[in-house]
Parts: sequence; structure tokens; C-alpha cells
Amino acid sequence: MKKTAMLIAVCAIISVSNVFAQTVNIPWLQKQEMKKNARQLKSGVVGSYPQHTDEYNWGVDWAIYQTIETSYNTNGDPLSIEYNQGGVRKKNLYTYNNQHLQTEELIQVYSGSAWENQSRTTTTYNTLGYDLENRMEQWTGTAWVLQSGTQSAYELDGDRVRVATVKDWKSESSTWVNSSRETYTYTGTDARYSTIIAEQWNDAWVNQSKMEVSWSGNNISQFISYSYENGAWVLSSKMIYQWLENNSSIMTVYSYVGADTWMQSMRTTTNYDSHGNMTLNQAEMYFGTSWMIYTSTRYLLTYSGNNLTQRITQTFNTVQWANMLKEAFSNFASLSTDITLMPDSGMVVFPNPAGNQALVRISLLKSESFTLTVLTVTGQKVIEQTFTGHGSDYIYPVNLEQVPSGSYILMARDQQGAEIGKTRLIKQ
Repeated sequence: MKKTAMLIAVCAIISVSNVFAQTVNIPWLQKQEMKKNARQLKSGVVGSYPQHTDEYNWGVDWAIYQTIETSYNTNGDPLSIEYNQGGVRKKNLYTYNNQHLQTEELIQVYSGSAWENQSRTTTTYNTLGYDLENRMEQWTGTAWVLQSGTQSAYELDGDRVRVATVKDWKSESSTWVNSSRETYTYTGTDARYSTIIAEQWNDAWVNQSKMEVSWSGNNISQFISYSYENGAWVLSSKMIYQWLENNSSIMTVYSYVGADTWMQSMRTTTNYDSHGNMTLNQAEMYFGTSWMIYTSTRYLLTYSGNNLTQRITQTFNTVQWANMLKEAFSNFASLSTDITLMPDSGMVVFPNPAGNQALVRISLLKSESFTLTVLTVTGQKVIEQTFTGHGSDYIYPVNLEQVPSGSYILMARDQQGAEIGKTRLIKQ
């Protein structure tokens, strides 16, 4: 397998695992989506949030490992997560800006009779919600010392990124140094990019990879990857996406072996249930004539109503599934404002939870035009779109690409400002 093809496969595993990394050859817009996905499952529950968790490790039986106490803001984002492992206590504290984006994660340990700072990660954003600076700092007892970090600068086409340039912090020289650059081209006027060129800094910008992107609706259907060799772009690999129910997917990696021939090399499967929680995360390698599991994790989920009360994590060890971790969730908090659907509006939103787009149907629309507004549970306007009415049972798409994950109110008003209907909307 070519080096670039292997790198693409590694990137796919990272993406499937919902891990955010500032890594060359993971396009910048993919990184943003990976960050959203990481936030989506922090609580392990959509719409209702466990304040207490017992974690067990598996030996010959389940044995308690640690307890976790969590508090949340009204959007369902954690404010404080306190871990207690046999009397050893650690706490993560989170801060968010008015865009509902995380600006700080502070890690503290309990020593003696007080909490002491240990490390923190801070992020600043521009008005479009794009990362400007990430800093990973260590507490020395008297001051924060920068250990690592990235700075990002953008050239924009409207609100779309045309060029994203990343610098890394070099502690040995105490300077920010060029690291990577990604250039995007688009087809049409929407946010769906069609080509990405990635470059790496080596006293000058050096071409490293190119990706051509195809879409099916709002989902990526294919990446074709090129490596830069001897002054020319050379076909390297491609990734084909198959989208399933509940945003589940199968992504297959093919290596280009020449003469218009592709050879399948790897595939990843991610499955989610109807609540939006992951049930399978699996990578397989292709050997000769068959697929063999490379790494696989599955989650056995137990619900009480909409509340996830237990999650058992198992890994596949070549012949069978082995228990790894059990989480028992309790003391649930409902943080969303209760919204009652107005019975005379016939307003329905689906899917809910939604991804980057929600569809709204209003059965008894009488107005020539109307406005759909997405509000936080505290009433702050997030987005607003105006539509021309098309009579009963017409379906209207609402673009949620710029809306952070969380719980919202979706409200419809006619052209005179009178409320038509409202309902709760969950953005994954």
C-alpha cells in the first residue's frame, strides 16, 4: 500500500473514533466536523443528561473503577466533570462563549484539602466559529506555561474558507512556525467543497496531497486522493461512503495500483442507534479475498425511556468479544425547556435529532410567507430563515451547518409575526 493510502486509512480511523487532532492531511473542514462529533456524545445521552456515572472495569467480573459527577449548562454541554478513583479526585471544568463553543478545559487535581490547577486547553474563535488559536498549557504552581499549540489564519470567500494556514508552537525556540496549509475550491454557492490541496511547510510550502470530493445531499460520498510526486499529482487512493439509517456509515478505502485499477484495502463501519448514540466502531483490512477485523469496539446500550442507563463497551480480540468497561448512568437532569406543539399548526420536524439539515412540514400553513427561527432554550436567536409558503404539507429544509450541537427551540411565524408553531429541535 502506498504511504499516502495508509495515511488516509489512519485518518479514517481517527475520524471514525470521533477524535479531533491537528494533523496534516486531515482537511480543515473535516477537523471541524470531527470536533462537533466529539461534543455530540459527551453526555452519552441526547436530550437528557446523567449527573452521576459509575464506571466498572472487567476482570473475572465487573469491579468499580471510579465514579463521575457531571453538571451541565442549559445547552447540555458539561460545565464540570469530577472523577473519583478510590479517593483520588480529578476535575475538568469547561467554559463556553456566546457561540456555544468550548473556550477552555481546565484540569484540576484534589491535593490535601484544596483543588490545584494541573493543565488547561484554551481555544479562541472568529465570529464564524473557526478556530484561531489552541493552547495547551501546564501549571507550574505560579504561572501557566505554554507546552504546545496551533494558530490558524483564514482567507475567506464570504463565510467559506478558501485557505486555512496553521502554525505550530515550537517550545525550543518559543516561536510560532508554519506547519500546514489547506486550500479549498467549491462548486456552486453552498458550503460543500470540491477540492482540497494540502501543503506542508519545509522552508517553503510544499505540495503534499490533493483530495477531490463528491457529495450526496449534505453527505460526502467519495474522496479521491492524490500524492505529489516529481512535480505532478499522482492517483493514490479513494474513500467511498455508504450512508445508512441513523447517520450510520460504511467507508471503504481503495488503493490505486495503476492501469485504471483500484484495490480495496480497508473499511470502517460506524453504527448509531435512533437516539444518536454509537453502537459499533469497526475497522477491517482486506487480505486477498476476505475482510479481517483490525480493530472493533461495540457498545451495548440499555435505556429507560429516552434515558441511557447503562453502556457496556466491548472490544473484539480476534475470536470473540471481550468486556472492557461498564458505565451506569443515573440522576438524570432534563435541561431543555418543555415545548408543547401547537395542535392547530401540524408542524413536524424530522429527523430529530438532526444533522446539518432539518426538514419541516407545516400541514395547515395559510400564510404566503413565513419565518423559521432556531432559538436556544434561553431564547437567544441562533439562525433565521424566511420561506415562501407552498400550501399544506410542503417540506421546507432548514440549514443547520453553522448551529452547534445542543438542544434548541424551532419556531415558525407568519409574515405578520404571529406564531404558527414551535417544537423542540436537537442538533447532533
